[in-house]
Amino acid sequence: MLKALYLPLMRQDSCILIHNVHVDTQLLDTGSRVLGLILPHLAAAYSEESYIASPYGQYVDYGRYETALELGKLRWLNRLANGVFNVLGKICRRTKFDQVVLIDNLLFSTNLYPQKLDYNLAALHQFLLQQFPDRALVFRSICPEVYPEWFEALEACGYKAVFSRQVYLLRAHEGAHRLKRALDIDTRLASKQKHLHWTILEAPTDTELERILDLYNQLYLEKYARLNPQYTLAFLRNLLSEKIIRIKALWHGEKIVAFTGYFTLDGVMINPLIGYDRSYPQKEGLYRLLTLETMLEAEKQGLLLNMSSGAAHFKRLRGAQPFLEYNMVYDRHLSFFRRLPWALTRLIAVPTIWLVRRYGL
Repeated sequence: MLKALYLPLMRQDSCILIHNVHVDTQLLDTGSRVLGLILPHLAAAYSEESYIASPYGQYVDYGRYETALELGKLRWLNRLANGVFNVLGKICRRTKFDQVVLIDNLLFSTNLYPQKLDYNLAALHQFLLQQFPDRALVFRSICPEVYPEWFEALEACGYKAVFSRQVYLLRAHEGAHRLKRALDIDTRLASKQKHLHWTILEAPTDTELERILDLYNQLYLEKYARLNPQYTLAFLRNLLSEKIIRIKALWHGEKIVAFTGYFTLDGVMINPLIGYDRSYPQKEGLYRLLTLETMLEAEKQGLLLNMSSGAAHFKRLRGAQPFLEYNMVYDRHLSFFRRLPWALTRLIAVPTIWLVRRYGL
């Protein structure tokens, strides 16, 4: 699967497939399976570099955006945080924060792994240190509740847990959402929408795929932030043709009005691609309908649904529970100067985690 995802990125500049991702990619055969390695360019050279392949994009640019979004009403705290991000940004630029190796990065907002370590982590670690002596080694999106074996093994190898975000996990395979009143309300809403119906897009036409991308852009780039992945038609087409992701579309007559794109691996589902027509009346509840469809699909397949971060209250009402997610980072081989930004992000994480828990973000 990693090979199918990475080969197009290796044949051309990554920004042709994802506009705000500038990286080099490599494949590494461990003997048991093929791993993907991503080597980011320095984000300081680009604007809107996405957090999916840039520590600077995640901890500085997106961190600033999220803080303004979530703490906008607390003006004094927002001003303080903005000052911190200004200083952090200058330090991260000078210390080449993005000079890392991202291991097995799927280029989605949430990264998934096999449940069991299926290669010799210690041997891989030593090999990567020899090959990339000037880069920190990073495994994205390690949530101890989802991947306890990975978390423990990486800590044993000397990796530090650097807070990434708070994610929401729905134990759909255990029917956690069935205990919530919101499910009944959403189900009644769906039953009233006789003019809408779902289909799986097995082999979408160019027109359908363009519509999917437009709906994604409406939500992630126009409503939220352009720091989200700016995917292209070519990238989406490869995801579908290689069966890396499946897309369910919600139709109103002959028009797609919403969709959910989901990816599964070893008992865990994510839906990194979603979108809906923002011109439709809010009473149609398109976001609620696509969330309901995703939850029911996870339940049907007996999967744990990682609902990512954001929309915290909405997700809690539907049975999702909050857990901390980390980037696991190894930088012991680097100079103090190069380790400094990771040390600062760990320091800043202490009050950040308190705020996340205090305000239920």
